[in-house]
Amino acid sequence: MSNIPNPRALATSLRGTECESQPSQELPRSALKSTLTNAIDHARMSQRVVAVLMILLARSDRLDAMLGIPTGQIMQRALRRVATALRPADRVVQLSDEKICVVLPNLRSDALPSLAAAKLLHVFEAPFAIEENLLTVRPIIGIATFPGQAANAEELLVHADIAKHIARSRDVAQYVFQADDRRAADTYTGLNIELREAIRTNQLEVYYQPKIELKTGRCRSVEALLRWTLPGHGAIPPPVAIRVAESNGMIGSLTEWVLNTALRHQSEWKHLGIMLDVAVNLSTITLGDAELPRLVSQALGTWQADPSRLTLEINEDATINDLEYSLAIMNQLKKMGVALSVDDFGTGYSSLSYVKRFPLDELKIDKLFVQHMRDNKGDQQIVRSVIDLAHNFELTVVAEGVEDEATLKDLKRMGCDIAQGFVISPAIPSDALIEWMKRHK
Repeated sequence: MSNIPNPRALATSLRGTECESQPSQELPRSALKSTLTNAIDHARMSQRVVAVLMILLARSDRLDAMLGIPTGQIMQRALRRVATALRPADRVVQLSDEKICVVLPNLRSDALPSLAAAKLLHVFEAPFAIEENLLTVRPIIGIATFPGQAANAEELLVHADIAKHIARSRDVAQYVFQADDRRAADTYTGLNIELREAIRTNQLEVYYQPKIELKTGRCRSVEALLRWTLPGHGAIPPPVAIRVAESNGMIGSLTEWVLNTALRHQSEWKHLGIMLDVAVNLSTITLGDAELPRLVSQALGTWQADPSRLTLEINEDATINDLEYSLAIMNQLKKMGVALSVDDFGTGYSSLSYVKRFPLDELKIDKLFVQHMRDNKGDQQIVRSVIDLAHNFELTVVAEGVEDEATLKDLKRMGCDIAQGFVISPAIPSDALIEWMKRHK
């Protein structure tokens, strides 16, 4: 990595008052906030800078899944490397099997945390030698500083975690929290506890949007969509809820809740003689979770659901960060009999080789193309091309965001298989869906 500064130069620029031969200290998680608060108090008096580096070992869980190597073993090796790259005054806290927090106190400049991050990235360039395997772990680092980007210890930790989330979403090695990110910070901080409680006490809802076969006009499937209404705040947009869950380690629990709720409703519909396939969305991070196949298998078993009646919708960009691992996870799901769909197709980095390689059953055309296809020849051609591409690979194609009858008719003429959108029905609760199905037999 040519942009990594010389490690010796970094050591000089970050040198503290203690002897460099002493190791940095690893702290228990319970001591993190108090240590950080003390560092901030000292920095406030001495006009120095305190930084938090939130490090995600982006591939540790994947190594565990593919090679059977415990993530804890990888973490211990990682902690030793982190210690070699820091000053004696710096502090390290292991937050999970894939997440490390580093506190850098008493800095002379707010430019130094980025240099420290570069040094940490450098020490991870060499692979780990574990059980005769050479394993590469790619860290992603979020950075926040006091006083520039936070006023207290809690803000500093939250802002560093958000910076880490942004770095991951942008597929960059490190990211420094910016003033423009404060709106997101307020959202994360304000909704973190509420979302955790909503999952625990079953306060969320799942709505369902019907999808119709264009040849027959029949509804044979629905898409499950998360809904969250928070007293005093109103409806929380689903993307916000997902980002809060992702940034606070709750996305696995949220996915499990939505999946089980959707399969429970599907079972209730079946008892009423309503046979519907159900599609559940997966976040980008969820596809990188080694526990996903087990979670899906457990939910199917709990509700005695037919795997062929469950579709998992994956965002196109979800497979980009690690194609090989995404393929391994998707193959496990396919072996279970679950159908796989690519959502928002056409907005990411799609290609013929991508469609050919992955075990897909369905492509969903992004609504941005569908909604403007009647007055934009470019969008119309994209829609037509996706339909042809899907059929050439024997995939079903779904158009989402259909808002008028004219568009519905055009899609049918183009050979599109399935459509969903407001012209058919908005997303509705399970009880309302049952009544809708009775009217649209």
